[in-house]
Amino acid sequence: MSFSRESRYRNVVSTGDYSGAPRGVPPMLIVGCLALVLIACCGMSGLFSGLVWGAGGVDKVTRGASLPFGQPSATPTLDKNAPVPLRRAGAMDNGLELTVINVQRPLKVQGGAPLPADQQFILVTVQITNTKKTGAAIAVSPTAFQAKGDGGLAYETNPKTVTIPNLLTDVGIAPGKKIEAELIYQIATDDSGLRLLWKIGNQTRTFALEK
Repeated sequence: MSFSRESRYRNVVSTGDYSGAPRGVPPMLIVGCLALVLIACCGMSGLFSGLVWGAGGVDKVTRGASLPFGQPSATPTLDKNAPVPLRRAGAMDNGLELTVINVQRPLKVQGGAPLPADQQFILVTVQITNTKKTGAAIAVSPTAFQAKGDGGLAYETNPKTVTIPNLLTDVGIAPGKKIEAELIYQIATDDSGLRLLWKIGNQTRTFALEK
């Protein structure tokens, strides 16, 4: 079969076999370029996140952000010089912890020496705990305690004129153990704002005996 010269020329042009004709950019090349750009952006984002976490940047950002429910408040530092409220535990640096669990005022005592009209007894029930897990027993003595009121008078622990069961005596409390004992004070009837002072070494803790 033979073709005319004009027909052969038309076929070459229409099928695009002519090497000199201009060509468009293939769609797959465009998609590939976009994918590379996306991968590069993701890599930079991951690198930035790692640097922020490592340098504590997230914490800084969080602190600077405005939270919907307000900024979190820091836990207040415990003031060991402040009086410990009733039925709250107060710790000593040596590992002992004391809680005033009850106060009876006045304490009615059967027998014994009669009290002057302007004086009365009070009974203070305490719980003392050795918070340590190991080690030797820690000594506790009634002489470490004293009561005071707003009148400025100081009252000694466990006057000899009164004896009741479970009075605190010199004792050692083993690690992880606790005891419950009684303290008695002979005070002025009109004294108020009573406080229990517990002294060990150079440290003194104050416990409120009245609300």
